[in-house]
Amino acid sequence: MARVSADQGTRSLHVTCGLQPHTATHLMAWVSEQLLTHEDWRRDLPLLAAPDVQADAVDGMRKRLAELLDDPTLIARYRAAMDGQAVGRMVPSLPYIDTVPVDGGLRVRLTAARAVLDVVEDKVTLSAAGTVYEFAPEAEAVLRPLADGRTVELAMLADAAGLALEDVAALVQELVAGQVATVGSLL
Repeated sequence: MARVSADQGTRSLHVTCGLQPHTATHLMAWVSEQLLTHEDWRRDLPLLAAPDVQADAVDGMRKRLAELLDDPTLIARYRAAMDGQAVGRMVPSLPYIDTVPVDGGLRVRLTAARAVLDVVEDKVTLSAAGTVYEFAPEAEAVLRPLADGRTVELAMLADAAGLALEDVAALVQELVAGQVATVGSLL
């Protein structure tokens, strides 16, 4: 932590900005994590095997890596994965830390810097602040406006999703507990 003071008793304003680089090395580190889903990349290396067996192992690794690197959506997938890990500012939902009340007038918004909403047939996932939340498909109507950066009343979310206000409050409570959302009447 840096310490800054104004010179000669005058007022001073200081701004600190942090930037997250995304280099080819960062991409390759992420790709190496993706490779762990393939059994051939988790297998022990044939360190004591004959040279032809070692060459075959390296050739197999090369082919799997080339498959991933040849994917034209690789950088877009990497970006989406990084967006889902971006941490926002912690904004406590005082006084609603333990329980989000069933109050349609309460407003909710995500505090994560960026959130990624992914919808597949049988589930909806929200990736925010490094955590992945899984919900039933009906939750998409609740999560979509939040992932789009909007601040919305709980009643509006319940109406849009066709869900009971109690269910929406419980879903939002899960996000508040994970520190990726905040609720309040003055948001």
